[in-house]
Amino acid sequence: MRYLDEFARGESNELAQELQKELALDPNTFQSHAREVLAAILHNYHQFSISTIDAFFQRVIRSFTREAGILGDYRLEVDQDLVMEEVVGNLIDELGTDDQLTQWVVELAKQNLENDRSWDMRQSLIGFSKEIFDENFKAIEESIGEKTRSKTYFKDVLKQLQKEKYEFTRFVQGRAKSVLTDFQSLGLSANDFKYGGGVYNLFVKLSEVKSVKDFSEEKKGKRAENEYQSSKNWPAKDSPHTVEIIRKADEKWIGQLNEIIEFRNRKFQVALSAEVALNNFYSFGLLSDISRKLAEYKKENNMMLLADAPQFLNGIIRDSDTPFIYEKAGSFYRNFLIDEFQDTSGLQWKNFQPLLSNGLDSGYPSMIVGDVKQAIYRWRGGDQTLLQDGIENELGSSRTEINLLNKNFRSAKGIVSFNNALFKESSTIVAAETGLSVSINEYSDVEQQSTKQDDGFVRVQFVEDDFDIKWRDRALTQMALHIEDLQLRGVKPGDIALLVRKNEDGQQVVSYLMNHKNSPEAKPGCNYDVVSSESLRIDSAGAVNLLTAALTYLLNPEDAIARAQLAYEFDRQQDSKKPPAEVFRGSSPVTFENILPPEFTSKKIFLRKLPLFELTETLIEVFELGTHTGELPYLIAFQDLVLDFVNREHNNLGAFLNWWNDNKYKKSIVAPSGANAMQIHTVHKAKGLQFNYVIIPFCSWSLDHEFGKHPNLWVRSNESIFNEIGYLPVKYSSSLKESLFADDYLIENGRVYLDNLNLLYVALTRAKKGLFVLAPDASVKRDHNGSVAKLLYGSITGSLELSKNWNIHTKVWNSGEVVVSTEAEKATEKVVSLEKYKTTAWRSKMIVKQTARARTSEEDSQRQKINYGIYLHSALATITYASDIPKAITQLKFDGKINLSDEEILLKKFEQLLTNPLVADWFSPGWEVRNEAHSLLPGGKEYRIDRLLIKDKRAVVIDFKTGVVQKQDQHQVGEYCTMLNQMGFSAEGYLLYLNSGEIINVVPPKTPKTKKRSENQLDLGI
Repeated sequence: MRYLDEFARGESNELAQELQKELALDPNTFQSHAREVLAAILHNYHQFSISTIDAFFQRVIRSFTREAGILGDYRLEVDQDLVMEEVVGNLIDELGTDDQLTQWVVELAKQNLENDRSWDMRQSLIGFSKEIFDENFKAIEESIGEKTRSKTYFKDVLKQLQKEKYEFTRFVQGRAKSVLTDFQSLGLSANDFKYGGGVYNLFVKLSEVKSVKDFSEEKKGKRAENEYQSSKNWPAKDSPHTVEIIRKADEKWIGQLNEIIEFRNRKFQVALSAEVALNNFYSFGLLSDISRKLAEYKKENNMMLLADAPQFLNGIIRDSDTPFIYEKAGSFYRNFLIDEFQDTSGLQWKNFQPLLSNGLDSGYPSMIVGDVKQAIYRWRGGDQTLLQDGIENELGSSRTEINLLNKNFRSAKGIVSFNNALFKESSTIVAAETGLSVSINEYSDVEQQSTKQDDGFVRVQFVEDDFDIKWRDRALTQMALHIEDLQLRGVKPGDIALLVRKNEDGQQVVSYLMNHKNSPEAKPGCNYDVVSSESLRIDSAGAVNLLTAALTYLLNPEDAIARAQLAYEFDRQQDSKKPPAEVFRGSSPVTFENILPPEFTSKKIFLRKLPLFELTETLIEVFELGTHTGELPYLIAFQDLVLDFVNREHNNLGAFLNWWNDNKYKKSIVAPSGANAMQIHTVHKAKGLQFNYVIIPFCSWSLDHEFGKHPNLWVRSNESIFNEIGYLPVKYSSSLKESLFADDYLIENGRVYLDNLNLLYVALTRAKKGLFVLAPDASVKRDHNGSVAKLLYGSITGSLELSKNWNIHTKVWNSGEVVVSTEAEKATEKVVSLEKYKTTAWRSKMIVKQTARARTSEEDSQRQKINYGIYLHSALATITYASDIPKAITQLKFDGKINLSDEEILLKKFEQLLTNPLVADWFSPGWEVRNEAHSLLPGGKEYRIDRLLIKDKRAVVIDFKTGVVQKQDQHQVGEYCTMLNQMGFSAEGYLLYLNSGEIINVVPPKTPKTKKRSENQLDLGI
C-alpha cells in the first residue's frame, strides 16, 4: 500500500522504474493506473486481505466455531515445544500408577544407557513426540491407529523384532567362537595368519558381534568371499603352523566361514531391518500415551496448537461444499495470490485447493508465486513438489498457465552470471551423488538475466588448515580483512551482511569481531559492530538480568547463587567498578542486604505477595531501572513477556522463572532500522532479504543430515515379518541402505541433498553488489566429503565457464572489482524515543474504604425484600407455566444463589402471587410464552419484554418489577404495546410488582367493535 501510494503521487523510485519498463508504460499512464488500483483497494477494503496462511486458517476456524455454536474463545499456542515439555512431564507423573507405561519408560531408559545416551529419556521423548505434528505422520496416523488398537500389538511386534535380531547375532557369534576355539587348541595367534592376522581377526570380530550392523557389507570385507576361499591365503609366510592351517582350512574352517556368509546373505536384510526398528520401538510404544496426554492437556487448557489448524480445517471441509463453509465463516474470497508457495505444506494446499478451484469455476483467476530453488523449509512441512508439478496435476494443465520469471532485478551482472554457471554444474553433481534427477529438474530454469548495468564483485576463497591454525580461524581473519577493505573504500557498515548456517556460527563471528575490535590489528575508522539476534537477546540487557536476579532472590533468599547474581548485577548497574571477588564477598548472608536499596530489603514479604506483573513494575521503580535509556527496549520487551505469561499461564513467580530459564535464549527484540552496524543472519532468516555486500564466512555445511539430527522415517515393508506389522519409525542412517527400507532412505537422502543445495542457492543470491565466500579447502579427495564446500569446489573446477577465473595456486575464484557507488541518502523517519520507563504506584492513587456505616434492621429488611425480588425475577425468566416453578427455584439453589430457607420463602411468594386469578391465567398452559423476548425496530431501537403471551392476535405484555411503584415504569410498557399494535397484534400491558404483588394495568384490553350488518349484505360464513 505504501508503494502504491508513492506511485499514485508520482514519486519515482527503483521499483517504479522497473515496473514501468516491464509493463511498457509511460510515467503518467503508470501513475494513473496506480491511482485506480489504490482507489479500488481502499474503496473495497473489506474484500482485500493480506494474511499468513496460518492466520487465515485461524480466522476461518474461529468464525466456524462461532457459526456452529461451539466455544470459540480457545487459546492458540504457537510454542509447541513448551507444550510438549509439559505433556511429557505429565506423562512421567503417571509412572508407578500405570504398569505398562512404567515398563516402557524403564526399557527406554535402559536402551538409552546401552547406546551411550542419557538415562533421562525426557528429551528423547520430547524429540520423538514431535512426530505427532509432522504431516507425514498425520497422513498415516489412521493406519497406525488401526494396527496399534490391539492391546497386544506392541508386545507381539517386540517379540518378533527381538527374535529376528538375536537369532542372527547368536548364530554368527556361536559359529565364530567355534572356529576360534579350534585356533586356540592349536596354539594359533593372529601372527600365524596372512594379511596381518586377516582371517583370524575376522573371526574375532564376528565372535564379538553385538548388533546386526556390526556384520555389514563394509565390515565383512571383500576377502571373506574371495581370498579366504583359498586355504593358501590363510597362513602367514613365516608361520610354523602353515601346513596345519591349510589342512584345517580345507577340511573345516572354510566351510564354517561359508556357513556364516551364507546365513548372513539370507538373513542379514531382515535382521538389520528388525534392529533399526527396535532402536526406536520403545519411543513408538509411548507415542499413543503421549498423544493421549496431549489431548487431555489441550482440553484442560482450552487450547489449539498452531500445528493442529490445517488438519482440523481439512477434517471440516472433507466431503463437503467447501466454498459454502468458507463463505459461512466469513472468509470467502474470489481471487487469491499465494506467495512463497514452495514452502506451503500438503495439508495447507488441500485446504486452499477447493477455494482456488471454485474461483476458477466462477471465472476468477488466482496467482501462485514461488521458486522451488528456494524451498528450504521442508523440516517445517514445506512440499516443493506442489510447485514443481503438483498444482498442474491437480488443477489440470488447461486451467494453469506457467510464467517463468527469469529477470533478476536484485544482483549485479557478475553475481548473476556466477550463480547461473555454478548451479547448473552443482545440480548435475548432486544428481550424480544421489542417483536422482530431481535437482536437475528443479534447476532447469536456473539461468537468469540481470537488469543491472554494473558488473559487481564475486570472490570465492578456499582456506587451508595450517599446522596450528584451523581453517575456521583463518576464515575469520579473512572475513575481517574483507570488512575492513569494504569500509575503507566507503561502504557503510549497514550495507554489509554476514550469513551463517547456524546460530552457533553467528556467535563465533560476533565473538571474533568483538575481540578484533579491541585488538591492535583493528583498523582505525572501521566499525566492527554487529546487529544479530544474539546481540539483541532480551537476556543480554543488564536491567533485565538485574530484574530476574531480584525475582530469583525473592523466591528463595537462601539461594547463594541467587544472592551472588543479584549482587553482581546490582554492582554493574551502580557502575562501581569493584573487582568481582569483592562483589561476591559482599553477597554473604550477613552483609548482603546492606548493599541493596532499603525499599527492597524492608518489603520482601510484601513484594512476594504482589501479582507477578505488579511485582516486576515495582522492582523497576525500586532499582531505578527505568532511567537506563539504552536498555528501555529490552525492559519493555521483558514486561510484555511477563504480561503475556500471566495471561497465558499462571500468575506464579516460580513458574515464570522456570519458563524464563528454558526460553530466554529464544527471545530477542526487533532490530532497529537504520542502525549503523553490520547485520548477521542465518541463511533461513535471510531468505527474502537483500544486502549490498554479503560475506559467508563458513560455507561448509553438510549436504546430508548432520550427526545427531537424523530424522525419523515412517517405513513399512511387505517382506517377511514386516508384512503384518505396518508402519514403523526408524532413524535415518546409511545403514538403512542394506535393509528392507533402502528405498525410503534413498528418497530422504535425495531430498536432504536438495534442501542443502537450495540453502546454498539462497545464500549466494542475497547480494546486490558484492559476494564474498570463504570455504575449507576441498581439493583433497576425502576432505569435507558430502559438504557444500566440496560441491562448491567441484562445481567451480568442473565448469568450463567458471574455471576461466580459477586460480589453482591460491585456490581463489575471482570476478569483477569492488566499486562503491554513491547513493542518495534515504530520508530518515522521525523516531520518538522513550527517555524513561514510567511506572505508576496505583496503590497511592486508589484507596479502598476499610469501614462502612452499620445498616439498621429496617434497611436489612428492605434489602432482603429487594434480594427476594431479584431471585423471583431470575426464576421467572425460565418459567413457562406454573408447573415449572419448583424446578426453577431448585435451579437457583443448585447455582448457589439461594439456600434451603430461601427456597421455601420463594415458593411461598409464588403461591401468594398465583392466588390472583389474573396472574394464575398468565401462567396457564393456554398461552404461547416468550420469556425475555427481544424485538428490533426499523430505527434500530431494541426492546426486551420480560414475559410476552400470545394467543391468536391477542398479545399480553407483562413487565416484572422488584422495586417500588414508579410512574416511568408505565411508559416503558406502553412503548412495548405500541410496538406490538404496529405489528398487527391487539396488545394489553401490565406491571407486576413482585415484592408487593400489586398489578397495574397500563394498556387495557381493547373491546372489539362490531359493525351492524346491512340486510342486503351477503353472509360469506367468515
